[in-house]
Amino acid sequence: MPASQTKQAFWMVVGYFLLIVPCLAHAWEPCLSTINPFGRAPRVISRWINPWLNTIYGNREDGVSGAEALIWPNPAQPGGVPRRDGRVLYMPDKDKPKWLPQWLWVALRAWCWSAWRNSTNELSR
Repeated sequence: MPASQTKQAFWMVVGYFLLIVPCLAHAWEPCLSTINPFGRAPRVISRWINPWLNTIYGNREDGVSGAEALIWPNPAQPGGVPRRDGRVLYMPDKDKPKWLPQWLWVALRAWCWSAWRNSTNELSR
């Protein structure tokens, strides 16, 4: 049963701050997806090294780092290369500003995905 909207909102706000350090530390590891829509075979994604974080901020379909995340394209932001099902990568490396170091881009993408866009994903299941 999904958590209440109040509980999800609380952990979403906490995640804005709590996930800064794990994202900067690149504290995730590879694993296989366990939710595979569209008849897709399991694929390599990421999960938090700290199991506790996965209970709230985990994502069994697209991972936690954002690097493997597939989203439906936004017509206002053209240029994404669609996958077979029409989805595109979230914040692909080609969108990284030249002045930003790669390690910081990876951390920023993870924070944007896990704390902002896909926050408390596991609580909604």
